[in-house]
Amino acid sequence: MKVKIPKFLKRKRNIWIIIILVVVAIIGYLIFGPKNNVGSIQTGLAEKQNLQETVLSTGQVVSGVDLNLSFQGSGIVRSISVKEGDKVYQGQILASLNQSSALAVLTSARGSLVQAQAAYDKLLNGASQSDVQALENAVSAAKVNLSSAYNNSLSTLNSAYTAIYNAYSTVTTLQNNYFSTTDQPSISVQENKGYMGDNLAKARISIDKANSAGETDLAISNLSNYLISTFNSLQIIRDQCDQGGYYSKVSATDKTSIDTQKTAVSTAMTSVNTLQNSVASYKAALKTAQDNLSAKQEKPRQEDIDSAKGMVLSAQGQVDSAQTALNNLIIIAPLSGTITQVDAKVGELATPSKEVMVLQDVGNLHAEADVSEANIASLQLGQPIDYTFDALGPDEHFAGKVLSINPASTIISGVVDYLVKGSFENVPNIKPGMTANMTILVAKKDNVLAVPSTAVINKNNKQYIRVIDDLKKKTYHEVQVQTGLQADGGLIEIVSGISEGQEIVTYMKP
Repeated sequence: MKVKIPKFLKRKRNIWIIIILVVVAIIGYLIFGPKNNVGSIQTGLAEKQNLQETVLSTGQVVSGVDLNLSFQGSGIVRSISVKEGDKVYQGQILASLNQSSALAVLTSARGSLVQAQAAYDKLLNGASQSDVQALENAVSAAKVNLSSAYNNSLSTLNSAYTAIYNAYSTVTTLQNNYFSTTDQPSISVQENKGYMGDNLAKARISIDKANSAGETDLAISNLSNYLISTFNSLQIIRDQCDQGGYYSKVSATDKTSIDTQKTAVSTAMTSVNTLQNSVASYKAALKTAQDNLSAKQEKPRQEDIDSAKGMVLSAQGQVDSAQTALNNLIIIAPLSGTITQVDAKVGELATPSKEVMVLQDVGNLHAEADVSEANIASLQLGQPIDYTFDALGPDEHFAGKVLSINPASTIISGVVDYLVKGSFENVPNIKPGMTANMTILVAKKDNVLAVPSTAVINKNNKQYIRVIDDLKKKTYHEVQVQTGLQADGGLIEIVSGISEGQEIVTYMKP
């Protein structure tokens, strides 16, 4: 029998349309048709469990005291009094450099301080009675010396007067014998003889006032001037004896007489000048002695006290500086602990800040670890820590607590981390530098409803769980839930929305 093909199928375009429609129908059936979930999903029960959340980190065992000790000065190492493993106490001298020069400087500085302090104390306490008595004695001695000089001055002044008198008498005789005419030499001799007469009269008056009115200082000054004037007149008169015809007229004896008077007057001048200097010296000595006594008897001025105090402070600064320089040549244990490393030998040249030894407190250890910023917000002080140590094996566990969380961050391999310190409790044979594996318990809940975190799906900022309707066909419906603790092991607490024992979808194949 011959099948009759419809006309519209005879066209190729229509055939392709039919094929496309069939394919679309098949796809639609697969997508929107009844589902058979058996084998494509995994299920489980919502059960009550004990949950805990922990943060894991790996760190190191660190000593509470971990100090690199070094000299602050340079020099030859003179002594090292400890070795590795020795326990030391705070303040113990561990090593020293050659200190002879520094000790000498310190001794000198201390001596200067003692002197400055003594001067300051003496200034504050004022003069002692013996000091005042000594100055009073000095004033008395100066007065005696000055009085003696004044008493002796009358003899010197009278001798000076005698010298002027003798010179005047000799010139008078010479003038009468040779220079009584009106020629120029005679006029000059007569004129200078008059000067000498005036000097003689004035000298007498000054000496009399010194005797009667105590004008000794003025008399000394006047006599010095009168003697100079007399000496000058004698020189002029002596020169006239060699002028013109007087050269042969005046006898050699008379000329010698004038020269003798010149010498006598010159000697008197020297005596008066010596007296004048002595009196001035004794006056100055008396003034100094009186000033010293007055200053000693007066209370110290504030500026003097401040100056003396400044000297003490300056000397103390020199002592402190010298002591510091000496201390820089010594290593003293800043804390008690154990020497775990020694890197120097006696006789070596030490340089400032170069490590000489390491001091640690091996009985006061803790762990330090870097925790990423993703976990740091969940950490708090006092949270319990479970430790294992690579050196002791994974089966030995030890307890501890979070001691501190450093608020400052560090970046390690591009990750922001925070330093966390943890305590130890009864960990034998532990040593600084060992690797510590830390499990920090940040939250714990017992007997709460929990499901695998894969069972929870997020939609529109809400959380849902797919609850099984038919266990055989594994059909389900979605229920909104409220979650709680995100626990270890991939579990999550369910606060509300489902009940214990309900079958739920834990995994669905995509």
